Amino acid sequence: MYNQSFTVETFQEIFDKENRKGKNIETRFKDDFEKSLDVLTALKDTNAKLKTETNEQRKIALFEKKKEQKQEREVLIKQVLLKTAKNISKKKSINLLEGDVHGKQSYKLENSIENFFISKKIQQNLLKSYNIKQSNRYSVLSELVNLLEDGFPKYVIRTDIKSFYESIPQKMLRDKINTDHLLSIKTKEFINKTLDSYNSLTGQTNIELAKGIPRGVGFSAYLSELFMRKIDNKLKKLDDVIYYARYVDDIIILFIPTTKNASRDYLNNYKSQLVDIVKTESNGFLELNSRKTKEYNLLLGLREINLNRRTPNPINFLGYRFGSENSKQIKILLSKSKIDKYKRKIKGAFDSFKLKKGHNRKEAFKLLGARIEYLSTNTKLRNNKDKVFVGIYYSNSFLNNEESLVELQKYLKWYIKRASLNTEEKNILLKHDFVSGYKTKKFILLPLKRKLYRNYNKKGSTNIGVLQYGLIEINSIWK
Repeated sequence: MYNQSFTVETFQEIFDKENRKGKNIETRFKDDFEKSLDVLTALKDTNAKLKTETNEQRKIALFEKKKEQKQEREVLIKQVLLKTAKNISKKKSINLLEGDVHGKQSYKLENSIENFFISKKIQQNLLKSYNIKQSNRYSVLSELVNLLEDGFPKYVIRTDIKSFYESIPQKMLRDKINTDHLLSIKTKEFINKTLDSYNSLTGQTNIELAKGIPRGVGFSAYLSELFMRKIDNKLKKLDDVIYYARYVDDIIILFIPTTKNASRDYLNNYKSQLVDIVKTESNGFLELNSRKTKEYNLLLGLREINLNRRTPNPINFLGYRFGSENSKQIKILLSKSKIDKYKRKIKGAFDSFKLKKGHNRKEAFKLLGARIEYLSTNTKLRNNKDKVFVGIYYSNSFLNNEESLVELQKYLKWYIKRASLNTEEKNILLKHDFVSGYKTKKFILLPLKRKLYRNYNKKGSTNIGVLQYGLIEINSIWK
């Protein structure tokens, strides 16, 4: 049976799992793990000596010392986890803080080792108890592309849920969690305390009418998936549905009516049922965003999403525009919002250069070049052992033409021409190309933080090394 308890044993599992992902819990909570970090430093020193030691006796002694240091570190880590578990057992409240605003207000737990393990353990308990599976963005898009390209007549509705996280009815969610008997008492208690803290921050005093879960808190995504399960299942069972997908609050449904000549009333009924299910199953708390709800009649082919029309009507979903130019083949472009996001990052990079070039032009330009290269190439996320690749190709791999990339390259050239750069600087930046970065899957390996690498082509005191900016510096202006 799965262990839902908040104990040193379960925390050790979380600790080891996070470390395997490359997320160092000790360095994140340095004050709590001060002693084990000191031993870790000594352990690294012992390893360094082992690499150079040639005397067999001293080598044996160093191996023994290394073994003792590893055991000592394990004991010290366990002591911290034991203390954390004891503190959690006495915890009376969960305090949320307001986080960043990215369109919507986000929230975060107070930064403490206790809250970290509480959040991670709640995520695990929800995942295991309810077998929650979040949609995979790549899989959803892959299936959608195949269905749009198969040539069969279909009717498509694309929509999203208005203020999704902020509108989920708490009473319905709490009732399900509290009456299912699948979660431990402590897990329920911490979830309820988190929602209480959220209500306090949002000024909600009536628990019967309270709505919303804290956007940004790790286990909120699992709570939202749990709440939406019943709605998802009902929508999948609608008449004529051949495909249903939801990614967080974005929804797309494909129908195949019994006839290509289905009446307008018949087709309108699909949307009416969709609206009714979402509203009814949430007691009126959730509603579809009417501005983003679009219907596409593809029963007679791809004419309705023809991009050559005076007012193009592509299907916008998960960062892409799906349309057609010849009413026979699907053309996949970046969505306008995603193109705008890239353009804002390009502009931000040049604005930062403009501000900093007066202080140190050479470094400011090098950082500008690093940012443009990052945007137009691909890399691997650092501190992550799952080999997660991101970049112009890996983040947009469903594009089937260059149009969006050409638009980004033109925008970059426009800024290069107007940034008061000398000829050499312009030529350096013009080497960065969104089209070739995508087509060749150009890959660069970036450190997490800026580093100086020894330059073996130079000698003497002038060899101070080659500076390479890391992901933290590159992304700092885009948060």
